[in-house]
Amino acid sequence: MFSVSDLGRSVAFYRKVLGLRCEIESIEYQWAEFDCGNVTLSLRGNAVPNEASAGGQIALAVEDVLEAYDEIMAAGLRVEMEPIDSGFCVALKVRDPDGNLVILHRRTDGTYGQNQNVPAKAALQNPASVTPDSGASVASPPCAAGR
Repeated sequence: MFSVSDLGRSVAFYRKVLGLRCEIESIEYQWAEFDCGNVTLSLRGNAVPNEASAGGQIALAVEDVLEAYDEIMAAGLRVEMEPIDSGFCVALKVRDPDGNLVILHRRTDGTYGQNQNVPAKAALQNPASVTPDSGASVASPPCAAGR
């Protein structure tokens, strides 16, 4: 869960910039949830500035990191780390509107998460096919470049 100061602004970032599917958005309860495969990213709105600036981080597998970088730059967003190819993966870091760190990465072998046998492309094209029992997730720990 990320605490955010402005729920609407953050929902727009995750929905429009990162392309995540918003499953729940409640202005009344200041809560939103995004589908990230078998992981849900939750946002809690109306956070006080100190709480929001403490931030968190999440890593999301994407099909093309350089294309994502171009889209982020075109949107005028704050890039924390330009794309780096570690040999293991290509990754970049961007901040959401409240300063939470979002790592976008693509492993060289096409895998993600804990399951080394599931190609990221298949899960990104059909996230509903990724189940908790599969051990796979669209969200994954940072690759070597993000550490």
